[in-house]
Amino acid sequence: RWAARAESGDFEMFSELHDFLESDMNANSLKESITCHLRSLLDKFNQYFLTENVEPFDWVRQPFTNCSSNNLPSELEDALIELSSDRTLQASFASKTLDEFWLSVVQEYPGLSKAAMDILTPFGSTYLCEKTFSSLAYIKNKYRCRLNSMEENLRVAVSSIDPRIDLLCSRKQAHPSH
Repeated sequence: RWAARAESGDFEMFSELHDFLESDMNANSLKESITCHLRSLLDKFNQYFLTENVEPFDWVRQPFTNCSSNNLPSELEDALIELSSDRTLQASFASKTLDEFWLSVVQEYPGLSKAAMDILTPFGSTYLCEKTFSSLAYIKNKYRCRLNSMEENLRVAVSSIDPRIDLLCSRKQAHPSH
């Protein structure tokens, strides 16, 4: 939608840019660059997310129903039939999210679990890498540029473990002279 608007010369969705373009009459190359960038973003978005028929992947969302068009190799299809007949797994499926369920069956059905997780997670996340880099940029700023050892600071910054401040404080005496 934005790319179509940009191609027609409407940059109202970018308020600051819209004001700049109205004040500058020689901004045609900038408009072309922005339109090209929006088109490339759309192409990348379409690469990552399926826009085609998702019916062959219904076995991932509903492994206990009979899916005839699952496009699985024969050994995985046999494993899916075996999994779908397991009443214990069917009971646990109702209480878990999709990713939790497929990760819980990795010991019994490794190939099927891997195929399902490949569908559920279409591309790897760079979230932790970006979070670590942002934390590093924040920690090592112009006021703290002489820090030599960053490993401990980064470990604390990107850790998913919440500190137990009450426990840490209870082990320290407020006034050491008392």
